[in-house]
Order: sequence, then C-alpha cells, then structure tokens
Amino acid sequence: MSAIYTGHQSDGNGEAGDFLSVLAVQGFVQKHIFQSPDMIFSTMQIRTSGNLQPDTLTYKNTVFDFAFHPTQNIIATGLITGHIDCVKYVPGTGNNEQLWNVRPSKKSCRGLAFSHDGAGLFTVSKDGAIGALDVNTGNVLIKKPDAHDHPINAIKLLTETILATGDDSGAIKLWDVRTGSETMQYSDHDDFISDFDYDADSKTMVASSGQGTISVYDIRKSTMLAMSANQDDELLSICIVKDRRKVVVGSQEGVLNIYSWGDWGDCTDRFIGHPNSIDTICKIDEDTVATGSSDGIIRVIDILPNKFQGIVGEHEDFPIECIKLSHDKTYLASCSHDDTVRFWDVRYLTGEEEEDDSQEAQESSGDMKDSDDDDDDDEAGPSKNMDVDSDDEPKKKNNRRPKKQAPAANNPNFFDDL
Repeated sequence: MSAIYTGHQSDGNGEAGDFLSVLAVQGFVQKHIFQSPDMIFSTMQIRTSGNLQPDTLTYKNTVFDFAFHPTQNIIATGLITGHIDCVKYVPGTGNNEQLWNVRPSKKSCRGLAFSHDGAGLFTVSKDGAIGALDVNTGNVLIKKPDAHDHPINAIKLLTETILATGDDSGAIKLWDVRTGSETMQYSDHDDFISDFDYDADSKTMVASSGQGTISVYDIRKSTMLAMSANQDDELLSICIVKDRRKVVVGSQEGVLNIYSWGDWGDCTDRFIGHPNSIDTICKIDEDTVATGSSDGIIRVIDILPNKFQGIVGEHEDFPIECIKLSHDKTYLASCSHDDTVRFWDVRYLTGEEEEDDSQEAQESSGDMKDSDDDDDDDEAGPSKNMDVDSDDEPKKKNNRRPKKQAPAANNPNFFDDL
C-alpha cells in the first residue's frame, strides 16, 4: 500500500514550516504530527499497488550500507560484523533468494558499490582496506589493505573506471579499477567525508563533510576547484539535481541546504522541516529527492519550489543509514539501526507505474484495432498494423524522464587487469 500527500510549500526565503501528515504503509495507517505556530493540517489520499513488495531483509547485526545491482534484481548488504550478504529480491512473500554470504574482513563493512557492468562488487571497511568481490560467487578477487590510513566512510563509482573513497580524517582518493592504482588524492577536509555525488558531463565530483563544508573537484585535476563556506553544522549527504543547476545537502540539524552550481560560497536556499538529521538523500528525478532521517522516516521533497510531498515509509524510531533506488526505479530500499533492509514500491513517484499502465492500454487498444482491421479489410498485412501501432503510441502524461536503456552486458573480464 502506498500513499500520496499534499504538503506545505516554502515561503519566499525557501523555509517551510513543519507539517502534519498521515502515513499509510504495509497495510496500516499511522499518524505523525508536526506542528508549526501558524498552521496544522492533515491530508491523506491512499492508492494501492497491484504488485507486492519483496520481503524485508532482517539481520542480527546493524546494516551499514547496501547497493543495488545496475541491471538485475540483486542487492548486496554490508554489516557491522564485516559480513556481506548478496540477495536476489523478488516481489511477494518468501520469494527472496540468498545468493551468497561472505566475510572478507573482520572489521565492519562501511560501504559497497557495484562495478559498472555488475560483475564485481567493491567494498570498503573500517581498517582502511578496499576489496573487490566476484558477484557470481562472492569470492575475493583482490584486496588492497591500508588503502587509507583511517577508516573509510564513503565510496562511489564515478565512471566505468574511476572509484572514489573518503575516510574519517577527510582524505579523498580516486582509484583506477583497471589497475588498482591510486590516481588522485585530496586532503582539503579536516573531518570525515560523509557522501559523494558526480556529474558525468562536467566530470565534476562534489563531496560533503563533517566539518560543515562541501568541496568540488574536477576528477582530471589534482587540486580542488572550490569549497563552500562553513555552515557550522555537520553535512551528512549530498545530491546533484535540477540538471546540474542545484546541489542539495542534508545536515545534522535537519536543514536541506541548496547550493547553486558554480556559486559555492554559501547556500542560496534552505528547506526546514526535518525534526532530526538528514543522514541520506536519494534523487528520484531532477526535481524530487527522498530523504532518510534519524527519526526513522523517509520523506519525499520537491526542490524549487521547495515542497514536502509526503512520506514513503518508516523504520519506527530507528535512524536510517541509507536509501537508494533500484536499477529499474521500482523500489526505494532503506536500511536502518533496526537491522533491516526494507523495500518500498515508488513507481507512483518515478512514473514507472504509469508507463506500465500505458503499455497495457496500448496493447489492449492495438488488439481491438487489429480485430477491426481484420473485419474491414482482410488484405491488411502485419506490417501495416505494426505501423499503426507505432504511430498511435500514447504520450506520457507527466514530465518524468523516459526509461534509460539498459547498460551493456556483463563483462566477465572486468577484473582481469587488477
């Protein structure tokens, strides 16, 4: 069961009051009440989804991070014990299939990232090591101990060949995954690196840090391009939106700081409303993000105009560590201190549900038209009918981007050069 809500739009200063919303998740309805001096409101509109969600993944220890496979319904989770669990997720009860479970390090797994082709899984751990696993078997392909002098806290695959890692001391390193060698090192921060995002067109990486600043790097250059003013607040998550015109940053105080691209001195807008820290951000589309907060709630926010859209789900009162979107944009997954990874059907946000309905309607309409054509003109060939179907393809009703083409097929020799 899913829910759609209306929200309170920000004022001219980009600040929104707190809100009252009604949550409908997994067959039950629960209210979360937030009050502001000038308004209290409540709205609820519930819609149901025809497909079931995959079962929740439950563990005996804390899940630090997880990663979705780039082309398949596979999810990998990293635990505080150092174990990495790989699961094929399937909608419905009891359908998930564990592919393998390994413990490549005795130290906690701090982060995961699949390779571009999905054949390998990169891991980072508290002891500063970087590893690569075979996705098919879970076998360790390579391990680079002491890649960092301090525990690694963030990891992101920027391109097919460049991997970025950031540690608790503020050091950022770029790695060539073909050779396993370090290509760049940046030491511009004094506190932990919390998150990365990357723009492929400009080859620019942005990083958030615990010292209260974000930094900007051209990954082809050895020096930093820019650093923002200190916000006197830990910056915990970062996301590029609005076709690279804006960067959204989550903070310890629960404020979304919005920066204009190229104007890095200070944020140009702020969105207030989260009662606790914003530990993770996931881009739904260029105008919408989902946020995971330490109060255990996953919210959906429109960016410029800043507007609270509703709540996707919750982990009760347990802080959320990470939220990510599946490769086909069907599910938003979240991990929390309740030792679970949960799946939320978000096709009503990504437009995938409308595309499915549109395709079904098109097929039904095509069948009816084919039948009429057969009755009226027996000499109409299949090529003619196919042309009619192509010309009559319905247009999408929303402004969501069309589906991306699937990445290239897996390359089994991806790690040969490591």
